[in-house]
Amino acid sequence: MKKLLLLAVCLFAVNSAFAGDVKFLVSEDLSYDDNIYLTDGNEKDSFISSTKAGVNYSNPIAGTGLDLSATALGGYDAYTEDNGKNGFWNAYANVDVKGDTLNIGDSFVYTSDQANSELTERAKRLNNNVYFSARTSKEKTFGLGVVANDSYDYYLDNPWKYDLTRNRVNAGVQAFYNISAKTSAFVEYVYTNIAYRDNTDSDSDGSTFALGIEGKLAPKVSGVAKINYVMRDWSHDIEGYSSYEDLLGYYVAVEWNPTARNTVRLSGERKFEESVYENNRYFADTLVSLYGSHKLTDKFTAGLTLAYENMDYDRENFNGKKRSDDLFTVRPELGYQFKEWLSAGAWYQWRTRNSNTNGNDYDSNKGGVFVKAIF
Repeated sequence: MKKLLLLAVCLFAVNSAFAGDVKFLVSEDLSYDDNIYLTDGNEKDSFISSTKAGVNYSNPIAGTGLDLSATALGGYDAYTEDNGKNGFWNAYANVDVKGDTLNIGDSFVYTSDQANSELTERAKRLNNNVYFSARTSKEKTFGLGVVANDSYDYYLDNPWKYDLTRNRVNAGVQAFYNISAKTSAFVEYVYTNIAYRDNTDSDSDGSTFALGIEGKLAPKVSGVAKINYVMRDWSHDIEGYSSYEDLLGYYVAVEWNPTARNTVRLSGERKFEESVYENNRYFADTLVSLYGSHKLTDKFTAGLTLAYENMDYDRENFNGKKRSDDLFTVRPELGYQFKEWLSAGAWYQWRTRNSNTNGNDYDSNKGGVFVKAIF
């Protein structure tokens, strides 16, 4: 957080002589959740009030070709079921400077949501992520780039404080072949170091080699897609298991706008994810999500999200079985734009987790209505 504030002060000092665009945001979401603890049996339900307020500042930095943006957002989720246990505050802040070939920033998150899809209990934690990327001009046929980020996860409550508080550093280089000014193919190498504050048995080093394409991928299609080969080497051996693992993964974030009234987004990732399940240090996390929206009228928009996630564990549990979970999510929603600054809507979400090990299945039904103002 200190890094974020220092960066904000420096950037605002540079930009203080220029008027910027300031927008305020307030929102309220009233929902019902029939399984707030994500359990299979003895489910507890609750009505939830989620209130948020924030501010966004944006402004071009004169003479640089760079855009400065800063966002601060906070809120509170209140539960009718044991709010002393379940109610929580959350906050988000980000400072970002972005140009055609440069992106530098710092983001901060404080939340009590689940840390990842392995868990069902909410985990109070904060994350601070400093990121940087730069590349040579996109106008020349070939270019070079560098990427780096430092991400720190701090958990406030046990046992997650011991198991998952860690710092992750990524640093890499890229080589681009610029097919056009808007489309580039690239190869990438990234070195990763993960250092735990307490649970040092899970410290690791790794390398990722990737091949991808980004920018304008086809008429009305833009985004990034890459396939990668990930290698991880843990500093501590577990008897009977190798300290080295590798994974063939991918990353996709693509948007298609076939008409002015339709949007389709495809996103997905396959990666190593840190684990606290028995003697597993990680699981292979495979995620695919498809979102589509259609403007029914000038004011009504309908949307639908379909998502699938698989969590595949490498090591056998105490019963001699390798855990594998499948998660399915369906989320339809409907929005209405009263004014340019005022919108409202309704949503429903069904989610289920099917596991080959006892006690990890659950079904969840949630639904709600919201109103949001940006002025």
